[in-house]
Amino acid sequence: MNELKKLSVPYLLESADLNRDDIKIVFDKADFFMQNYKRGEKFSDLKGITVAMAFFEPSTRTKLSFDIAAKRLSADSISFASSTSSITKGESLIDTLHTIEAMGVEMYVVRHKNSGVPKFLQENTKGVILNAGDGKHAHPTQALLDSFTLYKHFGAVKGLKVCIVGDIMHSRVARSNIDMLKTLEADVKLCGPGTLLPRNINVWDCDIIENINDAIEWADVILVLRLQRERMESGILPSIEEFNRFYGVSLEQFSKKQDLVLMHPGPVNYGIELDYRIAPNKNCLIQTQVTHGVFIRMALLSLLGSDL
Repeated sequence: MNELKKLSVPYLLESADLNRDDIKIVFDKADFFMQNYKRGEKFSDLKGITVAMAFFEPSTRTKLSFDIAAKRLSADSISFASSTSSITKGESLIDTLHTIEAMGVEMYVVRHKNSGVPKFLQENTKGVILNAGDGKHAHPTQALLDSFTLYKHFGAVKGLKVCIVGDIMHSRVARSNIDMLKTLEADVKLCGPGTLLPRNINVWDCDIIENINDAIEWADVILVLRLQRERMESGILPSIEEFNRFYGVSLEQFSKKQDLVLMHPGPVNYGIELDYRIAPNKNCLIQTQVTHGVFIRMALLSLLGSDL
């Protein structure tokens, strides 16, 4: 890692921002941190740089992961919670951004319930924005850590058959993973109820598999999405039991293929999307995804902060 490599963009708003070379740079940097991190020690990549964790929407995994990543790089990390900010008094998003910027913050990790907010903020700051999830639009660091997990497990992503299962239509994870996996030349297909699939205009140009058994038979990797509670209660699905019956993954189904890999962005609704008995299986990579997430976010923060 002696050679200084840079990304083609100075921010990360969506998966499409990164080309194949960019993704390789991120993977190589994450690999470097994995190989060289020692508990209790820190890297100096972001020493003197302040990173704001600007989460306008609840998060556990992503926020903690970014916070740990920033601290391991010696950054000064501050947390911003909209519920206790002047936004509740009517302050605009731009005014809030400029207030934080005036305090010397140079990098912003942003999660927001509305699509497009990270892009809007990037257009109004000289700092660096990293999108930690915006509405139904994008979650690029989740896609990066998912592809990195596949890269580490299989040795390559190119040619892998990946089926994304569940609520495709409303999922920012699905959107970002489709872009990322296609950039890396994986074969991507979708599986889910008709009410949760983009049936009329398939903007991603992905084939659709009708049921979970066919998906398992075809795939090397099953990437299961979380079914959000509002979908369960909105009438889009006839019942949770029916979703589980046709699209949930049971231990028996998973065990049919010895080398089948299962992934999930978390948190998991066990008994709905997945059989809880799958979790201890060596090819269930959910906890591996979480571990890799810290190193991927370290890599991104380091690479994007190198010019600050």
